[in-house]
Amino acid sequence: MPDNPYEPVYAIVIIFVILLFSVTACVGLRVFRKTRFLEQQRQQQQEEEGRPVNDIQLVRIAEAADDETIKTVTNWQQKYPPNTTQFIDVKNDPMIIEKGVLAWKFVEADMTQDSEYESNAAIMDDPYTIVFCQGQGSIMTNLPVPMQELSYWEVKVLQLHEEDSVAIGFATKPYPRWRLPGWHKHSVAYHSNSGAVFVSDSTYGRPYGPPIKEGDVVGVGYLYQSGTIFFTQNGKNLGKALIGFKYPIFPIVGASGPCHVSVNFGLQEFLYIPANQREAAFAPKQGLLPPPPAYGGHIDDTILSDDNSHNENHLTYAAISSSSPPGYSS
Repeated sequence: MPDNPYEPVYAIVIIFVILLFSVTACVGLRVFRKTRFLEQQRQQQQEEEGRPVNDIQLVRIAEAADDETIKTVTNWQQKYPPNTTQFIDVKNDPMIIEKGVLAWKFVEADMTQDSEYESNAAIMDDPYTIVFCQGQGSIMTNLPVPMQELSYWEVKVLQLHEEDSVAIGFATKPYPRWRLPGWHKHSVAYHSNSGAVFVSDSTYGRPYGPPIKEGDVVGVGYLYQSGTIFFTQNGKNLGKALIGFKYPIFPIVGASGPCHVSVNFGLQEFLYIPANQREAAFAPKQGLLPPPPAYGGHIDDTILSDDNSHNENHLTYAAISSSSPPGYSS
């Protein structure tokens, strides 16, 4: 007979505690691994969809689309699905060889799209000057961003009232031209009124830079190999906006309310000096055709005459693509 009659009970309790601890540890480990796996999947999905780099506090817009508008756009994009896989090496296009950077132009309409959905954008005699009327809409280029290391282009905001907004960025084609870029898949845009970057989302954007106002020059850079997009404002690099945006993309500008902008794909020197140093224009300034007449009114433009003291150390150029059109109208 054992000295302590409770020893078997103690042994059973100890074994039970050990088993309970082991089961709890196993369950906890499985939950941890599953949570980590789901988080990795979420991050991967964000990169594939071109989500912004910094997952910080969201900006909600007052003009968020209602359910009916979202349904209309969704049905339209199902009817005209965006091209996300067919890349075109425009560098070998005969029109690019002939015209150089002048081959890139904004076009008012796409014949494959329904005529009842109209944009508020119009092209003036100068194909790089865009006028937006009342209402809301966007306009895209005829050619995609070239598949080169770095592509860059700039937009000068010639007219913009405080109550209106302009959005500048990239999108796959076709894109619903009666809507602003950044609000629907697969698109990204820097919006003037909030300073936020919207990525395939019509309700929430991520805080990114200062609001855009009349007289500002906004630049858009694209690193092809990593699918990285960054924006500049008045020659200052605002940093990476998102990564993993790997699609055949087109420059796009949209506005809500009257707005007047001029676009430069590289015919004129960029305000963002590193883009000039890295030859980030969409193509050479001229092709086989004689050079175009000089654009007037730019020499005295103080916004375009800045120094070279812009820091680009935080960017990593690995293998990229480029975009950019002609000079700014005064």
